[in-house]
Amino acid sequence: MRFLKQFLFGGVLILIIAAVTVWIYRGSIFTTPTCFDGIQNQGEEGIDCGTVCSISCEQKYLKELSYSTPIIYKFSDFVSVYFDLDNFNENFGLKNFKYKLDFYGFADKLLKSVEGESFIYPGQNKDSEGGSKKIVEAGLRIIGDVKSVKVSFSNIDWRSSSEFRSIKLENQNMKTGKDGDFFVISGTIKNLVNFTIPQAVINTFLRSASGEVLGVSKTELSQLLPFEERGYKVYIQIDKGFEPDVNFASSTASIYPIY
Repeated sequence: MRFLKQFLFGGVLILIIAAVTVWIYRGSIFTTPTCFDGIQNQGEEGIDCGTVCSISCEQKYLKELSYSTPIIYKFSDFVSVYFDLDNFNENFGLKNFKYKLDFYGFADKLLKSVEGESFIYPGQNKDSEGGSKKIVEAGLRIIGDVKSVKVSFSNIDWRSSSEFRSIKLENQNMKTGKDGDFFVISGTIKNLVNFTIPQAVINTFLRSASGEVLGVSKTELSQLLPFEERGYKVYIQIDKGFEPDVNFASSTASIYPIY
């Protein structure tokens, strides 16, 4: 009698295990494909993306902004900094985002924080025709020896390339001169479109003959009317020891309209 009970109990246990195994197997094999199952199936172009899921794989797996190590320029108690910013999403850009620069000294002591905002076009990166977006902050008064800069971003709202309109600005007659202790980069900006551009940022780079950046600065122009031409001047002061290396013909400028 005892043996019979053990036999029946064992048989029931085996049946339960078999049923659970079959249920798991059928669930894994016959589950209806969805766009949220973490599997590339049902004709998806990637994992849970593509036409069948009504979202492109690029949009589902957008790449974060990447940037170069910020380069620091110091003169007395004033600091300027710039870095290259890259967007490797070919069909998505940022119409407006915020960035924050934290300046640290010895023992990672926070000396100063600076916030700014900008935009970046779809596919604007080091491999594109126009190259990386350049971010410049100039003439910052910071007490203490800056050892490093930490960059962070916020207000990230990716938008399709269809939301970006083409804005064209031309930099004419740019030249570099000297005015006392300052180098002066000047030129004329021409608006090539038939609508008013609210604002344009002009980042300037003082370079050596080999192309090394010796100093940076920037200025802004507001309300550029259709086809208007307007002059600009940007003043850059650098350490006296670097002045002999300046090549007046090698200065460059990066000009960005702001929506």
